[in-house]
Amino acid sequence: MKLSDLSWKDMLLVVVAIVVLYFTAPYFGVNPDSIIIFMFGMVEWVTKYILPWIVLYWAIRLIKNLESK
Repeated sequence: MKLSDLSWKDMLLVVVAIVVLYFTAPYFGVNPDSIIIFMFGMVEWVTKYILPWIVLYWAIRLIKNLESK
């Protein structure tokens, strides 16, 4: 699934799920701010460790494609 395939309904569903999780977390003894910090931490981790490998993979494919021509 590409990012361009996501509709506004899918994005709205994700936002609603995050808001519901944020407001129901105190009932289960979880600090809602820790959920936000966790999400920012996940975005930071993906940006540092996963994204460079994806970019490297596509850069190698581009170079191989250019060399074969």
